Amino acid sequence: MTAEKISMEGKPIDIKTPAEAPLTRLSFFREKLGLDNGAIDVLAPFAQKIIEHKHDFADYLYEYFIQIPETKSILSHDTWPKVIKNNWSTTFDMLFSNGPDEELMDYLWKSGVIHVRLNIDQRYINLAYSLMRIFCRQVVREEVDGKEFDDAQAVTDKLVDLCVLIATDAYLDSTTKCDREVVRGIAHQLRNPLMVIGGYTRKLQKAIEPESPDMDALRAILDESKRLEKLVADVSEYMDMYREDARRESLDLKVLMDEAVEYVRAKHTGDFPVHVDIDPSRCMAYADRRDVFTAFKHLLLDGLENIAAPPDGGEAAITVTTQPDPRDERYMEVVFFNTGEPPRPEELDFLFTPFHVRAPMGAGFGLPIARLAANKNLGRLSLTPVADKGLECTLSLPEPPRS
Repeated sequence: MTAEKISMEGKPIDIKTPAEAPLTRLSFFREKLGLDNGAIDVLAPFAQKIIEHKHDFADYLYEYFIQIPETKSILSHDTWPKVIKNNWSTTFDMLFSNGPDEELMDYLWKSGVIHVRLNIDQRYINLAYSLMRIFCRQVVREEVDGKEFDDAQAVTDKLVDLCVLIATDAYLDSTTKCDREVVRGIAHQLRNPLMVIGGYTRKLQKAIEPESPDMDALRAILDESKRLEKLVADVSEYMDMYREDARRESLDLKVLMDEAVEYVRAKHTGDFPVHVDIDPSRCMAYADRRDVFTAFKHLLLDGLENIAAPPDGGEAAITVTTQPDPRDERYMEVVFFNTGEPPRPEELDFLFTPFHVRAPMGAGFGLPIARLAANKNLGRLSLTPVADKGLECTLSLPEPPRS
């Protein structure tokens, strides 16, 4: 799936250039598969014998895919049989000579990006790796001594698993990157005109009499421009969150919540009935600081936008508490409860959909952003309507690793 000198585009893939792959994320996959140096050492005594089958591997894949009409159209290109066979044999060679080092991971990831550029159906890429697994198992069975066979085959399977993960990562990153950049570009282009509209509307408000019949129209224009400005800001934040991996660390959620409360208080006008009661014994999480702050901020803002007196009576309020996650002892929960008319059960899924607006001045991105922040940090965000009282938003986050 890679090339030593040329790619399937006929252009160089220079493994000496700076890495383009998200190596931190790929290294995480490698670690979780158990592919440390000790695991790779199992194959060392047999690596050279296995590598001798690299051209057989290339021929095996070629003969398989030349029989499929959709892939035959690619393989039938005048120069591509040689190029593609070289790609496949090189991948096989690097896999067993270098192991899953950063050079190989970057190489495979660049190759995956090329597959997307060439519009090759990702299902055929996955099929090729399935065939690679079959071929590698056969070679290991032939070349590895009986007593070492089980360990060698287990490591080989993990190497192929890593290849599939890298190919999938490259596919997802490449196919969504264009969409993200288009959306971010639109948001950026809208920001300046909206600021101009808002600025001139305020000047017009000052220039006319307060009782003028035009004042209502200007207020409407200003309100809508503010709503659109908020929408642009939320879209940009949503897209930015996609761009970066989570940098997880131990966090004191009480400190982070205080910061989020002060940030929202400065932005909010009117009453601020937010009550925070975080359990000191349940206030540590292992997550990205920026992501969690962003989730806290939007959950508070969403609550304030939709707060109302509870249907069963009482005062409007938002409460924030923490508790153990009953589903997993390694997790803790931050529970945001706001009073008001709870959403209907059939509405819940839509609340996580961008642009689904509940409040008149809402942008529809608060809960989607908070859920994305939770998912990025291996957590969850769930909604539970409480009859005649309000809505409970529960953010579950992993606690710091226990020594």
